[in-house]
Amino acid sequence: MFYAFLKEGHHLYFDKEESFHCIKVLRHQAGDIILATDGKGAKYKAIILQADQNQCILEVTQVVEIEILKKPLVHIAISPTKNIDRLEWFLEKAVEIGVNQITLLTCKRSERKNVKEERFQKIAISAMKQSLRHWLPTLNTLTKCTEFFKIPFSNQNKYICHCQHHTLPLLKNIMQLNQDAIILIGPEGDFSNDEIEDAEKNGYVSVSLGNARLRTETAGIVAVHTFQMLNSFN
Repeated sequence: MFYAFLKEGHHLYFDKEESFHCIKVLRHQAGDIILATDGKGAKYKAIILQADQNQCILEVTQVVEIEILKKPLVHIAISPTKNIDRLEWFLEKAVEIGVNQITLLTCKRSERKNVKEERFQKIAISAMKQSLRHWLPTLNTLTKCTEFFKIPFSNQNKYICHCQHHTLPLLKNIMQLNQDAIILIGPEGDFSNDEIEDAEKNGYVSVSLGNARLRTETAGIVAVHTFQMLNSFN
């Protein structure tokens, strides 16, 4: 499966990296038939017209499938980890499990203030193809958590996961099914008390992911998996 951009009419094209992989690594040639997705729900069968390792051009011969975006949708807003490998692991696995949108948050205790967004996009594309999905999740730029809290999301349940209290309800016990959700995951040192209070004032419900203290990337995966499992069996 390849990731392609749809041009005018019935033509597709690959970016430089995907073109190189198709032509130089897999040795495809003009006239070969391949499968591709545009990351917007469509799966195509296409013939290679121009076998250029810098920009491969194809013509759609068949729309194999149009995948409806399955609801409900889950949006994970997570603070980047100091170790970039852990954040990239979260991104890969979250896409495979079925996250729909990811926003990176900068918080008071965040240990990383920047990320390579282009690399993140490549990881998300690779994970989408690996899991045979046809919808590429939306990846948002770094946002201050205090600004994110104030965004007026509508028709979505909002949760903030933290470890500041021992009597918090479990996410799996209070999550409203068949409804879109935004789930906040803090940095390794957790959200500060002020950040939690600010989030709650803006409609976020404080929840726990269990008794164990989880790493940020693990908490993110647990949140996505909990959302998908509960809604899959409902």
